Amino acid sequence: MTITQAQLKSDLECNGIVMVKASFEYPVVCGITNRAARRINGYYRQIAQTLMKRARSELLPAAAEEYKYAAENGYPFRPYETVMRFTVSYNDQDILSLYYDVYDYMGGAHGSTKRFGDTWRASTGWFLCLTDFFPRGTNVKRLLTDNAILIADRQMAEGTHGYFEDYPKLIRKHFNRSKFYIVPEGVAIFYDQYAIGPYVEGIPVFVYATEIKVYP
Repeated sequence: MTITQAQLKSDLECNGIVMVKASFEYPVVCGITNRAARRINGYYRQIAQTLMKRARSELLPAAAEEYKYAAENGYPFRPYETVMRFTVSYNDQDILSLYYDVYDYMGGAHGSTKRFGDTWRASTGWFLCLTDFFPRGTNVKRLLTDNAILIADRQMAEGTHGYFEDYPKLIRKHFNRSKFYIVPEGVAIFYDQYAIGPYVEGIPVFVYATEIKVYP
């Protein structure tokens, strides 16, 4: 399967001034059945279109309001930004896995990033679930959160990361079966910004090393 990139992009203006810079890159797949390709490509095209509609209906009015306030009070105005970028993490064995990040800047010191993970059966264009990669009866939450805590413990001991003090509890609390993707080394789970650590930690990712296999 081949993956290329498409883009939906626009500088949204008000009275000739750019208020919002919107740029959404999304994957386009080929080399699989037409039906599967239509499902996958349509899915990501719709996401990009929805994000652009949001930029026009929500971010543009908010940015225009902030611009007006800044002008009235002598403050500098920086245009809002909304950006989508994707990364293909696995493309083999009839499995396509990727994640995409949506970054929003709406004033202030920094923006925020939201990550989404998708894993597909390439031949059919249907989603695979996290539990599909483990034998039936596996306590997937316990297995993956125990592994994540062990990794986080090591990172904290080495001083390479700085999670919140109660990170073991937070790792279990904020585990979400939809927040995963496949990598060659195994199954990667991830957490939202601020879920288990401060902003500087970004989006924490923990990989459970295992053979990549879809179980019946």
